[in-house]
Amino acid sequence: MKSHRLGVGGQAEIGYRALLTRSRWQPERLEHALAWSPQQCATVLAELRTEGLVTNSAVEAGSVRAIQPCLALPALAARRLSGGPMPSAAAVETFVSLHEQTTGRLDDAAPLSDMDEVLAVVERLAARVRNEVVVLTPVYDPRSYEFAEHIAEGVLRRGAGLRMLWRTDIAAVDYAVWLGKRGYTPRATANVPVRAVVVDGLVGVVLSESGAGRVIRAESELRSLVALADGLWAQSVEVSQVPKGKPTRSRHELVLRMLAQGLTDDAIARRLGVSVRTVRGDVASAMVELDARSRFQAGVRAMQMGLL
Repeated sequence: MKSHRLGVGGQAEIGYRALLTRSRWQPERLEHALAWSPQQCATVLAELRTEGLVTNSAVEAGSVRAIQPCLALPALAARRLSGGPMPSAAAVETFVSLHEQTTGRLDDAAPLSDMDEVLAVVERLAARVRNEVVVLTPVYDPRSYEFAEHIAEGVLRRGAGLRMLWRTDIAAVDYAVWLGKRGYTPRATANVPVRAVVVDGLVGVVLSESGAGRVIRAESELRSLVALADGLWAQSVEVSQVPKGKPTRSRHELVLRMLAQGLTDDAIARRLGVSVRTVRGDVASAMVELDARSRFQAGVRAMQMGLL
């Protein structure tokens, strides 16, 4: 039976409320916290996923995270316009308000330790946009906010502008086509020196290479980011116009080169746009083939042997 409050089942609402208390959950821990059976937990998570309230963690394989209600619940209501039990407007407003109060103000005091925390903040910012969101993307990470359809949909649903600026070697064709059909084709340029998102020129999030982030509100820093984005945008082209040259190196060669540079598996995976598991498999194979005792030694030996 669907709840008249949020438009989902009673158990699903309980699960959603619980999921919002942490940045991510392993299903087994959620089962224990709510005294649910594995089957009951799986059923509830499947419903929440179908309704757009839950998605996979960007950090921990097998874990899930709740999409922020200020973005997820209006999206659910919009989908229900074509049929299905509508969430109560008053209940949604109260639910979102209470969650925002519990979560706290978006400021620059608390660092964002990983991509799940960054996603939650960007979702909250996207739900408030009035004019425009600018996204600077130097790396391809399919788990991040830059390639999250539900965030882009939230921005577009509010009638705001969305400027997506990618580095030219990012290949996310399906997402580019999806955005293009909505009138917001991403643009690309050879160098995007910072990974960031800016909302209305008033608040932003800047990320480090590790995927951690910080919220910025300082006028001088925001002004510099917006000026950078405007300059890059002016010299960019639509992603469909980026020349499609043949890759000059295989993935295995690139992995070896980055190993020699001392990069972690996570950093290599983000740069190549593949999973960490794939990178670890490449690393293990390289160590065996090169008779190396360490990751770094594998990269160095490859260079010594002229493989790179």
